[in-house]
Amino acid sequence: MSPHTRRVLVVGGSSGIGRSVAVALGRRGDRVVVAARRAALVEAVAAEAGPTATGLAVDATDADRVHDLVAGAVRALGGLDTVVYAAGSSPLAPLADTGATAWHDVLATNVVGAGLVVAAATDHLRAGADPTAVLLTSHSVGRPWPGLVPYAASKAALDELVLGLRAEEPWLRVVRVVVGPTSTPFADGWDPADAESYFVRWADEGYLAHQVLGPDEVATRLLAALDDPASPDDVRAVGATGG
Repeated sequence: MSPHTRRVLVVGGSSGIGRSVAVALGRRGDRVVVAARRAALVEAVAAEAGPTATGLAVDATDADRVHDLVAGAVRALGGLDTVVYAAGSSPLAPLADTGATAWHDVLATNVVGAGLVVAAATDHLRAGADPTAVLLTSHSVGRPWPGLVPYAASKAALDELVLGLRAEEPWLRVVRVVVGPTSTPFADGWDPADAESYFVRWADEGYLAHQVLGPDEVATRLLAALDDPASPDDVRAVGATGG
């Protein structure tokens, strides 16, 4: 492994920001494992990322499979230097209509999965070069968007996870990427009529004040921080104001 080559596990790498990160890493020659639930998408992204990339279809919220995921990544990569956790999901609904199942799904995907993956990877990262964990939080923390309150709550918990990791594992660099509005498949599962109604409300109430970034732009900012140990560990990936 050359000094400039990383061995990276990207969880949530089948679409959106995770896909952009995995493809960018692979195309520049880093060794990458792309992990997500959907096998066909995982394989497609790995092929797009190039010959140094491998795909693994695993649900990172399944505690019984997370150690297998990390072990498989270590075997494929020959070690592990970096974990990027980019998985994220949210229903679109008011709190009054959000049941326990939806809450559990959001927290499992956005917080619990991140904690499980980093915990399973800790010993391998400790043996790696420039050990780093990258976690994606949200600029909506502190001002939850109507209809997405569980999402903001989960990302607030992820912020605390970042702080806890930095305190407990000071040898591990933990990069927090604060993500603003980004054009990804995140909203594909929402009801179109509900989404239209909420977008009108968000616009009227000033929630859409920032320009929407593309996932490649977020990936560029993430990788710039990853490559520069002297850069801040809190990265703002939010578009300029002004719509």
